[in-house]
Amino acid sequence: MDTTITTNLSISQFDCLPDEILEKIFSSLSTHLEFTPNNHVRLNAHSYYFDYSMQKPLLKQTHTELSQVLLVCRRFYRIIKARQFWEQQCRLEHILLPDQHFPVDFDAYEKIYVNNPFHPSFNLLQDKKWFKSRRTESKIELVPIGSYRLYDEFNRLSPCRVTSYTLAQFFQRDIQLPCEGPGSNDFAKLRPIIEFSVCVAPRWDAGSECQIKLDFSDGHKWQHAKVFPQWSPRNWHKIIYRYGQYEDFPSLVTVMIAGKDTQLWGGFYGTKFAQTHLRLLFRTSENELNTENVEVIEPKIEDEPSKEPVPNTLEDNLPIDQGTLAITYRDNSNNAMLEFD
Repeated sequence: MDTTITTNLSISQFDCLPDEILEKIFSSLSTHLEFTPNNHVRLNAHSYYFDYSMQKPLLKQTHTELSQVLLVCRRFYRIIKARQFWEQQCRLEHILLPDQHFPVDFDAYEKIYVNNPFHPSFNLLQDKKWFKSRRTESKIELVPIGSYRLYDEFNRLSPCRVTSYTLAQFFQRDIQLPCEGPGSNDFAKLRPIIEFSVCVAPRWDAGSECQIKLDFSDGHKWQHAKVFPQWSPRNWHKIIYRYGQYEDFPSLVTVMIAGKDTQLWGGFYGTKFAQTHLRLLFRTSENELNTENVEVIEPKIEDEPSKEPVPNTLEDNLPIDQGTLAITYRDNSNNAMLEFD
């Protein structure tokens, strides 16, 4: 049989189906991530979300395939390009959580499907985008030495970046926030909250200090400094900052982190950093103000070794940052000062 006739027959068979059936057929083209113990967080019996870094490539693959299907005919195009089709896809694949709702006139669900900055595990900070200052000395500890182990939301052990006796400085400059530029104004209209978080910890037998700064393109700045005396508890501290009191949504933000030990010991006894995140939150009546919180993370004592593990480290081969940034902070309790240069 002629292929043209076969194709026409196939399409005519689809013509007999209602839109609802076609939507289900198109939805079934999705490539799903298989469940493993450490790739998803279950919120309740019916709700969960995946590690977005694992799920996102599959979402892009599905979107590419559906973008080819919609070229078959006008009817396919109309169904796949409909707002409700992509909203349903976002719900079915748990890209949006049950308590996450956009305004009724929001029509950018297709964008949300392939790049959702409101996803709980979305992160604008990429490991490969970090730079360090010229005199920075640091290593990557696969298992923290002198502090408790730190686990992420998927119950995976987190490696950490550990500093030395010279001031270690790390930067990610001009991070593009996903609410400006062509095609993204749908997000900007929502006036989302910008959330930054990082986990810091001392080595219990050495004093250390750290400094964090965010520099937004609208001129807003935020700084946080913390000093850990010698013999501090081994706990990790999660520092969270939320920025929502802006006039116009900032298009860029620069993240700067610094730390060192305070006793000038040779080796890597300074502040440790892990789980650095930057993402967006839906604006609610409860989070409109700029807020700063520090949460002390309780360890999983049953997972802690009876003695210090053998050091397991990697070289921290970050590229050198060539720019000049300055942070000055004075701690009134001990007149300690950290400076970025």
